[in-house]
Amino acid sequence: MRQHFSGGHQIPFIRPAASAGGDDLATVSVGQLLERYAGILAELRLRGLVRTNNAPIGDLAEYCAAIVYDGLLAPNSEKSYDLVAQDGRKVQVKVRVIRSDTSPSAVFSPIRSFGFDVGAFLLIDGDRGGVLAARELTAEDVQHAGKHRAHTNGVVVRVGQVRSTTARGVDLTDRFRAAWDDLLQQVR
Repeated sequence: MRQHFSGGHQIPFIRPAASAGGDDLATVSVGQLLERYAGILAELRLRGLVRTNNAPIGDLAEYCAAIVYDGLLAPNSEKSYDLVAQDGRKVQVKVRVIRSDTSPSAVFSPIRSFGFDVGAFLLIDGDRGGVLAARELTAEDVQHAGKHRAHTNGVVVRVGQVRSTTARGVDLTDRFRAAWDDLLQQVR
């Protein structure tokens, strides 16, 4: 199966770590994994940390940004921004989980409307789970630094533009890292 999904190229098998309950996830069926995932999403919803059934990283990043900006999350149906900061700015939140081999040219999901004041771009370490970088860009910075992609009809920002110490915008890594670390410690 790995050969089929990797386009005919062998990919290395990485044994997942045991779950928090001590189970060896390699011995759990796909159906059982999906049941656990559904249970995990339900628990995250009960804790008020996610609002959708999508991959939870986006909702968690929005929640983290609400902490950093001391803001209120916008309704899920809002297309241009994800939260309103305490100072009234509308904030669009973008997150990307990256691994050590992720190219700096990898991109965040496209931005198709610019009804926000600032964009908060967050990079999460896919190997260890912590915040690698976080940067705030104005909507004008996003339009200037981003690249328009016709096939998605949106502007994309590259990972390297957020990680660079010489990038536009404000480095918010320390603030997001502290909020993310607190978020990961929450229990119901």
